[in-house]
Amino acid sequence: MAEQTLVPTDVEAQMQALFRKLHQHPELADEEHWTTQQIKSVLADLHITVQDYGLNTGVVAEIVGDAQGPTVALRADIDALPLQEETDLPYKSQIDGVAHSCGHDFHTTALLGAAAMLQAEHDQLPGKVRLLFEPGEERHTGAKAMIKVGVLQDVKAIFGMHNMPQIPVGTVGVKVGKLMASNDNFQVTIKGRGSHAAMPHTGRDPLVATSAIVLMLQTIVSRNIDPAERVVLTVGQITGGHANNVIPDDCFFRGTIRCFSSESRALAKQRFNELVSQTALAYGQTADIEWDQGPAPVNNDAEVTELVSQQAKQFMTVAPAKPTNADDDFASFEEHVPGCYAFMGSKGNATLHHSDFIADPAGLKYAAKLHETVAKALLKREVER
Repeated sequence: MAEQTLVPTDVEAQMQALFRKLHQHPELADEEHWTTQQIKSVLADLHITVQDYGLNTGVVAEIVGDAQGPTVALRADIDALPLQEETDLPYKSQIDGVAHSCGHDFHTTALLGAAAMLQAEHDQLPGKVRLLFEPGEERHTGAKAMIKVGVLQDVKAIFGMHNMPQIPVGTVGVKVGKLMASNDNFQVTIKGRGSHAAMPHTGRDPLVATSAIVLMLQTIVSRNIDPAERVVLTVGQITGGHANNVIPDDCFFRGTIRCFSSESRALAKQRFNELVSQTALAYGQTADIEWDQGPAPVNNDAEVTELVSQQAKQFMTVAPAKPTNADDDFASFEEHVPGCYAFMGSKGNATLHHSDFIADPAGLKYAAKLHETVAKALLKREVER
């Protein structure tokens, strides 16, 4: 298929304009009210019915062909990150301290482009295509909320994609099985007793205890986890104290654990709790530990992934996707229905979650076309079963 025929000219132009518009108005997780209205407006112009699931933000809609046929789902996330954009783009973020530095504006635009093409021939579809515009992905809230209200009811299979700046435009990365890691975020407060910095013996220094704990935590991966397993434990923030001559009462730190198996995930959390609590105790202090349990690993269904690969080969370069320690709550959908999550080339100057990240909008036509062709192929597969 020739590159210029991937999507109709008017759809391509609309996607380019919408992408710039969304990029200029990023919104944080679960605060995507403006974005939600923009999506609904586009869907209304396409005469696609929005379904009311009682969500605060985010959108669920359905393209109906044969109303008695099967239902498949396409998903895009819509939220942005708390980062200050540092690019020279003419359409850079207009919201201070918020930016689409993960490319969810790319995902939203591509799915709306696919929706336009699917709706244009909806009377030829042998079933229904449910569109999931998920809020709150960056906080691991969106998929859980959507699943809870029943958006996966009657869905036979689901497909989604994430732009990947390390991959050239026109290439898609696919992989059967584990593609992205699970995510468990921790927050810990070590409670000691403050004192004068010149009289440390009169207190219990939480800064020293925290320093020891952070070093000890590194032994979880190196001395508890099977070397054949893929596990990362990172402390990303430490906060404590306010003066050079005062030992504070407490010290706070937080970070994340990423795993690819349930066994490693359980063991890493167990050893974390033991090491933090017992090391604090050894220093005469206590530890308050809080967990934010994120999604399981993205785990792609073999049959759906092969179907995606076959569809992509018609107009794209298909390459094996490399597993990443990043997470995505698309995994939560895959725990309920067979699915495939792919990496879409968006070759840029920086990687995801960087302030100077840029997703190349030239990749939108490939992403929209893949959504469209996969939805059709999934419906055809279900009808023929």
